[in-house]
Amino acid sequence: MAGETLAIDNDFDFSSEAYRQLYAKSDVTGFQSPLWLDRFYRVLVPAVAAEPLVITVRRGTELIAVFPMVIQKAAGVTILQAADLGVSDYNTPVCSADTLVELAASDAVRETLAQLISFGDVLFLRKVACDIDVIDRLLCGTTRSASENSAFVIDLMPGEFDNWRRENLKKGFRKNIDRRRRRLNEDHGAVNWQAFVEPQDVVRAIEFIRSERTAKFKDDILTNDSYFEFYKACALDGAASGETVTSGVVVDGELAAADFGVMGKDCLHSILCAADVENFGQYAPGIQSLHDLIRERVEKGDSRFDAGIGNSRYKSDFSAREIALENLSLSLSAKGQAVSTIYHRAKPLKNFLRNIVKTVH
Repeated sequence: MAGETLAIDNDFDFSSEAYRQLYAKSDVTGFQSPLWLDRFYRVLVPAVAAEPLVITVRRGTELIAVFPMVIQKAAGVTILQAADLGVSDYNTPVCSADTLVELAASDAVRETLAQLISFGDVLFLRKVACDIDVIDRLLCGTTRSASENSAFVIDLMPGEFDNWRRENLKKGFRKNIDRRRRRLNEDHGAVNWQAFVEPQDVVRAIEFIRSERTAKFKDDILTNDSYFEFYKACALDGAASGETVTSGVVVDGELAAADFGVMGKDCLHSILCAADVENFGQYAPGIQSLHDLIRERVEKGDSRFDAGIGNSRYKSDFSAREIALENLSLSLSAKGQAVSTIYHRAKPLKNFLRNIVKTVH
């Protein structure tokens, strides 16, 4: 294979038609969607003092792959990472599976890629669910270990919510949801689930999520203004087009629960959720909100619902299946080798690297 041109293009336009076409034919997730990456680089990256590192691959004039990454520096180590910064559940090169295989088989591509990233000390590609062996060949040998968290995906039956519910939710769980909804309707005058489109409704839901989460968890990601502004930008800019979905249960005009997610190709990726347990806890508003959100996605024809990474009881209640993720690293210097070795063997360093963005302002 010949004719590929690799280049660093840190001003790359993820909202361009060229990228939209590439995304449409790539084996990626909503975390590589045009809206998500555009706001990631324009809103979040500069706010947390990271630097973009975007490598494009073209064959002639055709864009065939993009490697979206960032650069961070800490303790004298230059760290290259996938476009994550703690907000993405999956990381992967943006291209088709066939293209990735072709690139990994090319000596020229591998050599050029190695040169382009040689200024770093270590490269991390975490939360990978695609073909690990191909990425390993592309990067000329990586160190890998299982991610500390798995992803959880709920398989749906497009257009058949009642059948899906009957076949996948245990009878006792279904009855409990229905009983609590009846009580909520009996105790309150107006109860409904909504997908929010109007800007003021979207902002109210995102602010509600932040308020509820930060009140319960002092180290929640939304305590950081930069992250809150990023999620709010994605929610607002994607609401009308359906590229993001913000929804919730409204009781007598007040939010009882809210959810935010980004659309992938055949599924919604659930990202943020919260519920007002203090005032509505007896009705399990978070479960009801998720239940109705899944109903909406089934009716829209989705085949999957991504419940996100991390194990929680509600995911098993909704019959989510577990997807193992892996973390990869590539040592680019002696310092990088030391960091990589410790990373794959010591959880404290993993936590340090995961939270590094909070200390690099």
